Amino acid sequence: MKYIQKLALPALIASLMAGSAVAAEGLYSMDKLEDAEVFDSTGEEIGEVENILMGNGMSVHSLVIETGEILGLGGREVVVQRGDFTVAPESGKKGFSNVEYEVHLEMTQDQLKQRPEYTQDWWNQTSASLQQTWQETKRVSESAWEDTKEATSSAWYELEEGAEDLGDDIDDATNYN
Repeated sequence: MKYIQKLALPALIASLMAGSAVAAEGLYSMDKLEDAEVFDSTGEEIGEVENILMGNGMSVHSLVIETGEILGLGGREVVVQRGDFTVAPESGKKGFSNVEYEVHLEMTQDQLKQRPEYTQDWWNQTSASLQQTWQETKRVSESAWEDTKEATSSAWYELEEGAEDLGDDIDDATNYN
């Protein structure tokens, strides 16, 4: 786990802050982010971070938030995608050894209830969808690259032909005088 954390830390920092209204304040620890308190858009505490889900590029895809738990019972785990939350150190708890985080959602508790539950079915569907999107992106990128190479080659050939024609015209004009 520590090896993955070291590899993922730069991507985690960038992806946590992407689209965020909160300015970056430094490094963020995945270990410390798990179990962070989560607040809705009204500032009410509604749960804690249960898991951090990463995508193929080792960037944060979403957080799994456990809500509604009372004395360890009755909690529901929901998925909140990147862009719907911000992460910030708790006031007065900055630094290497005492840093703790707060996660602030850009939604109310009612809106959070509409989020998908973190289940095996959600995992399978999301994983397949992301893999399909990744494959389509690769296919489109490869096609765009081939189109660019072909267009560049064609433009170069036309430029070369035009330069030869211009050279011939200059030779013809200078030979007649």
